[in-house]
Amino acid sequence: MKSVLLAYLLWFLGGPLGLYKFYMGRPFMGLLYVCTLGGFFIGWIGDFFTLPRQVQVANFFLQHQSESPTSALRREIENLKGYLYTLLQGNTNTATPTWRTSLQERIKPQRTDDELMLKLLRAAQKHQGRLSVTQGVLETGVPFAEVERVLQHMVKSSYVYMDNDPATGVIVYVFKELF
Repeated sequence: MKSVLLAYLLWFLGGPLGLYKFYMGRPFMGLLYVCTLGGFFIGWIGDFFTLPRQVQVANFFLQHQSESPTSALRREIENLKGYLYTLLQGNTNTATPTWRTSLQERIKPQRTDDELMLKLLRAAQKHQGRLSVTQGVLETGVPFAEVERVLQHMVKSSYVYMDNDPATGVIVYVFKELF
């Protein structure tokens, strides 16, 4: 873990040469500071005020350096979603009711493909083993593209095959085991 005290000490002793930038794991910024004498002293002076935050960011990257940036971002988004769901279900003093209602309408938990497959299977059962994308959307409430993607996945897995409705010509997905 990086120390704010040591960062300030390096800032003071070798600031215009960017020693503290090297210490915090930012060698390119350190080289830039070496070439420009701390960003013509302006960057060096400005860093005095932002150094604790820079150390905090450096420590965050140290903790998660084995993680890819996308997995770290995904983890942070999941943490944020968990926090938002806690707010939505929690104490009414934490958030105003209109804010909570508005957020509940916009944020819905994402279904897994397995959950959607099960809903589509139940919908197909209601329609004698034949299901169009539109019927799947109406039955599940999931967007067209996602329903079609999951149905295509089921076709590739040989759970379902595609056919045309004889009356309308619409593509339907036929669940072999249901009729």
